[in-house]
Amino acid sequence: MRARIKTHKQRERECFHVCLSLKAILIFGFIFVTLFATGFQENEAKAQNQPEVKLFLSPATGIFLVGSTFDVSIVLDTDNIPINTVKVDLSFPPDMLQIVSPSSGKSFISLWLEQPAYSNTEGTIGFTGGIPEGVNTSSGIVSTITFRATKTGEAEVRVLTSSNVLAHDGKGTEVLSGVMGGRYILKSKPPEGPKTFSRTHPDETHWYNNNNPIISWEKEEGITDFSFVLDSYPQSVPDNTPDGQETTISYEDLEDGLWYFHIKAKKEGAWGAPSHFLLRIDTTPSTSFTPEVEFLLAAIIDRAFVSFSTTDALSGIDHYEVAVIDRTEQPLKSPVFIEAESPYQLPKLISGNSRIFVRAIDKSGNIRDEQVNADFPEPLLSIIKRNMVIILSSTLALISAYLIFHFLFRHKVFVRF
Repeated sequence: MRARIKTHKQRERECFHVCLSLKAILIFGFIFVTLFATGFQENEAKAQNQPEVKLFLSPATGIFLVGSTFDVSIVLDTDNIPINTVKVDLSFPPDMLQIVSPSSGKSFISLWLEQPAYSNTEGTIGFTGGIPEGVNTSSGIVSTITFRATKTGEAEVRVLTSSNVLAHDGKGTEVLSGVMGGRYILKSKPPEGPKTFSRTHPDETHWYNNNNPIISWEKEEGITDFSFVLDSYPQSVPDNTPDGQETTISYEDLEDGLWYFHIKAKKEGAWGAPSHFLLRIDTTPSTSFTPEVEFLLAAIIDRAFVSFSTTDALSGIDHYEVAVIDRTEQPLKSPVFIEAESPYQLPKLISGNSRIFVRAIDKSGNIRDEQVNADFPEPLLSIIKRNMVIILSSTLALISAYLIFHFLFRHKVFVRF
């Protein structure tokens, strides 16, 4: 019985000690949490009151083409803290970027303590600037650097930890609290329009009577696809559907008129600008016409004139040619054409029965031949030669009669009678 009572008392003591321990833990825990919360609030208050002077690049991101240049400005935010010295050190990948100009544009720096010095081999640039009177700015441009993109990829420009900003407090207190660099995507320049040419229609300013053109173009290294279209619009742009990698295409039986061939190339996943090639096709001769022969002077000078004119709707008339044959000769001779302008004085008449050919040639080489038969009146000189005896006899008779009449009248023979 005593042993049981003793055991019970021991249990009571053990429970008492356990409760006392839990109370102590709770008290110390409450004190710890209170102290931690108080310290956190104090630190947060200090953090809220602590200025954040930041040095960053603008733009921080961008996409630029290889071969092009772009500007990156170094910007300072002093968070209402006057500063008087800025030291900037940057690094960049020299295999992807090259500095063209280390300092351009506006800057709030009034005194360069260290002039901008850079190395395109090592990929670094650094400078130190001062503002003796101090400056307070939220977006002040320290300097602007001009880069040239030289290789595709992602180029990172970093603001190094050696950069610093000193407060204008007479102590030179370091106040820079954060930096931010830039990441730039460098892409290949889209290919220019392929150089296009044609063996059948080499000159874009010339008209051709061939309506089956063959067009070719050059293929640069790295080109994976071409897209092209032929239409009647001068500024069309082919779609982005590949038409293959061939460099020649032919067309058949195109209608007369102006045709434009447009083509663009795809390189490294990007479609380039289009190039255009003009085809001038005219397979139709000029309109029909009728030459007109003028006999006004034919009977006097043994010559005549032929007049002619026509039009061509597309390429226009280039020149005319004229030929004359004697249609009484058998077989008919092939005419010999010579270039002429209207009105054209025909050569000395072959015979009274002539055939005159007039050929109109347009600027694409199409030919329109027209002809007219001309029955020339017999020239006056031919008539005189053929009737020379009669003419002379009549002339002598008239002269003799005149002389006799004159003699008789002078001697008053008529008076006597």
